[in-house]
Amino acid sequence: MTSDPVYDACATFANELVSQGICHAVISPGSRSTPLTLTFAETAGIKTWVRLDERSAAFFALGLAKSSGNPVVLICTSGTAAANYLPAICEANWSETPLIILTANRPPELRGWGAGQTIDQTNIYGSNVRWFAELPIVSDPNLGWFQRTAARAVQSSTGTKPGPVHLDWPFREPLEPQPDRQPFQPAPAIQLSRPIATIDPESIKALTETFKQRPRGIVVAGPMADGASWHEAVHSFCRQTGYPLLAEPLSQLRSNADEVAVINHHDHLLRGSWADTVVPDVVVRIGGPPTCKPLRIWLEKHKPPLIMFDPSGSWAEPSFTVSEIVTVNHQGLMQIAEALEFNAPGDGWAKSWEAADQQATTAIDNVIDSEPLLQPAVARELGRRLPREHVLYVSNSMPVRDIDSFLEARSEPLSVMGNRGASGIDGVISSAAGVAASGYDTTLLIGDLAFQHDIGGLLAVLEDELSLTIIVVDDGGGGIFSYLPISEVADSPLFNKFFTTPQRLPIRKVAEAIDISYFEVTEIGQLADLLENPASLRVIRIAVDRDLDVDQHRRLAQAVIASVSEL
Repeated sequence: MTSDPVYDACATFANELVSQGICHAVISPGSRSTPLTLTFAETAGIKTWVRLDERSAAFFALGLAKSSGNPVVLICTSGTAAANYLPAICEANWSETPLIILTANRPPELRGWGAGQTIDQTNIYGSNVRWFAELPIVSDPNLGWFQRTAARAVQSSTGTKPGPVHLDWPFREPLEPQPDRQPFQPAPAIQLSRPIATIDPESIKALTETFKQRPRGIVVAGPMADGASWHEAVHSFCRQTGYPLLAEPLSQLRSNADEVAVINHHDHLLRGSWADTVVPDVVVRIGGPPTCKPLRIWLEKHKPPLIMFDPSGSWAEPSFTVSEIVTVNHQGLMQIAEALEFNAPGDGWAKSWEAADQQATTAIDNVIDSEPLLQPAVARELGRRLPREHVLYVSNSMPVRDIDSFLEARSEPLSVMGNRGASGIDGVISSAAGVAASGYDTTLLIGDLAFQHDIGGLLAVLEDELSLTIIVVDDGGGGIFSYLPISEVADSPLFNKFFTTPQRLPIRKVAEAIDISYFEVTEIGQLADLLENPASLRVIRIAVDRDLDVDQHRRLAQAVIASVSEL
């Protein structure tokens, strides 16, 4: 038997990834990546997924990584295949989702000479990755180097600021393994330390004193993939301070808790005059920038001191109102909560927020329950009906905003995920499918344009046994633009052509053509029955009249403003 340096190097790399806890690889077939493809296909402990379209593959891997919390490997051939990963890598960068991208490449002597399927792949993803390296041409490899490269890739992807890592692998022909190569013997795993942000006693003392001196505060929780790990610390902190919790669903923290004022409808509460009567002494922010625009405008208007817990050092505060950054994780917040004596203000601060939120709930229900099924009712019903331990994946544009506005807190867990890093509408079906591939019953709320963007992602999952429900809210185009100022100033033909982009995608025919279960829903009772019974792959279409929907959104906001104006 003879040694095969290329395949030994690939096997060393793959086995070290397994030793570090990596268990998924998403592969797009190609020739130049043959050594990586065959190696990962034969590596024990790695589950491989085949996706022909690299763009869809990358978003699928993104969903897998979001739901598992572990890096997922992406493998593709050279050339534009690698370029198709970029949208998902941008999202992974900004949402701090760990990925390990392995792109095959031509060897240096073939680059720049017109060889087919060859582009400049050197650091092609730029600042979107935590670490880039071009690997050496394998001849007589130092296998220990490839093992350490794998370990470094995992550590770089899962560090204090998780994200994508890109390794570019050049391979010379022949690309096939030698027929009589020696059996590979994996080396013992390298031990990695995981960085944990901690807080020193002096900082704890200073922060606790700040919170004691500012009893009328609020906690704002933005999108967080790891929000569940913050749950206990955030609720403990809110109990100790008496601060209301304004948590959007993608924070994983909009859930009922004893002695915590969880505010569901801050989107509407902060639009009227009542909001000017509850300006806080301090704002504590965790997670990414909030989806809620009225919240952002309110904070920019009043500029209360804003203390941001930012363990990854992202500085993600586009309003530029932050006054202090605390680079600790949930463990540091728990230390602060434990150091605080119970300090709830006696002037009914939290109660005033709870009373307003209850008024808002009543006003919203009165409108929704008396009118046809539109987007607000769909969002509310998802929170009420989806089973325990379910995952709700939310597309961008209107779905994520409606979920933020109308999904109510509940006692049982409901994980809510979305692509809020780069906030695009591409690859959303693939991302949700990646979550379902982790073993979760998953429901995707998506608009018709985002659905059209990723029909390829729908085709890719036909052979997979996934529990995935896709709810398409079909308003015949980009309905979100009807809420923006351009709708008031642009001529109607121009507005429709270039903004709402009306289209008549035959969603029923698409589903039937590829043999997917399909349902049309026109009443809230029909939707409730379907939501309470997860199933394998299915599409639910809800047709929405755009003009009625826009009108209802505006009347809902007006109803809430009126209901709390006298509080």
